[in-house]
Amino acid sequence: MDYLRVALSSLFSIAFLFLITKSLGYRQMSQLSLFDYINGITIGSIAAELANSEGQDFRLWTITIVVYGAVTLLLSWVTDHSIKMRRLITGSPIPLYENGQLLDENFRKAKLDINEFLMQCRVGGYFDLSQLEAVLFEPNGSLSILPASPYRPATPFDLNRAVDRSNIGVNIILDGKIMRENLSVTGKDEAWLEQQLAQKGCRESDIFLAVYDPTADAVQFYQKCGGKKEDKLE
Repeated sequence: MDYLRVALSSLFSIAFLFLITKSLGYRQMSQLSLFDYINGITIGSIAAELANSEGQDFRLWTITIVVYGAVTLLLSWVTDHSIKMRRLITGSPIPLYENGQLLDENFRKAKLDINEFLMQCRVGGYFDLSQLEAVLFEPNGSLSILPASPYRPATPFDLNRAVDRSNIGVNIILDGKIMRENLSVTGKDEAWLEQQLAQKGCRESDIFLAVYDPTADAVQFYQKCGGKKEDKLE
């Protein structure tokens, strides 16, 4: 009976934690504020305690998780509507490098040492500080780097060139299965897709991924064997 109770309480905690997480929204780890990070750990710990609780009322643990989740939602609403509270809870960007100068006082404020700063710059592809215009330390712990003008990648605007508008490709085959809803969005049908496959001598089960490009009216086939076939429609 104890094994069954632990299994059921574990399933309950997973399901409840999933619902709470869904209600809080999606964020990558690098986008979490300090409060979000701490609150996420706490809610996870409570869910683990719920799964291993012995002879304790599930409602007590449920109330605790709901309170933490509600406080997180409340603070999220407050930070969305109050700039002062947003700066208090999530913090503000801290300049670390400007106009060729390292701002050592701000390094102490950010609690960041120069070695970690240089490492993150190298990860961003910058090994020479003279290539940088400014660097900000974001509240989520990442660096936002502004390259100096001579080292910024050229854009079509810089070259005074007009480019066609790009559209997002649509996956029409995934792991050998036709994505019928996606295919209908492209304005094509299965007969058209079968024709494209026949031209390549493939079956849909042979295709790992097929992507339709609406800009070029082209479809790319990636076979499961690792080879790539490309078909551009006339």
